[in-house]
Amino acid sequence: MSYKNLEIVHVVAMDQKHCIGKENALPWHISADLKHFKEITQGGVVVMGRKTLESMGRALPNRVNWVITRDTHWAFDGVKVAHSIEEVLQLSIEDVKNSLKPNSIFIIGGGEIFKQTINIADRLELTHVELDVQGDAHYPEIPAEFKKMSSSTHIDDKSGIAFTFASYQK
Repeated sequence: MSYKNLEIVHVVAMDQKHCIGKENALPWHISADLKHFKEITQGGVVVMGRKTLESMGRALPNRVNWVITRDTHWAFDGVKVAHSIEEVLQLSIEDVKNSLKPNSIFIIGGGEIFKQTINIADRLELTHVELDVQGDAHYPEIPAEFKKMSSSTHIDDKSGIAFTFASYQK
């Protein structure tokens, strides 16, 4: 574990070229992926950038929501605020210990937050979406020290989009 006995987990869906967003929104709708995301993060502590929260429009229910922003005056109902990765990791420790998932902190976006935390992440819960979106937010390259531990491929009933859930461990 990379930070004070906490497992740092990235939870993200990305296309074939690592696109995770387009115009501050998810570029696809896959119900099974949203359910998968909820199963992984519910009851835990989630960390995201300000733009990710604003794109969702609300704090995620049944989770402690932390937002990282440089804006020292920014506030949002139901959200705790930090101004750096280091600060959020220090301030969220008690929340993590008191959560239903007391050993893990979930990084959920966006691209800049993933880039800043990829080297301290212990586990990646990725959804590989079989599309090429040409978006404007991207997930970093997966470092070689991560090994794929499991994967399962599916096709979305409504859209016909193929996707694979994959877990990677450092």
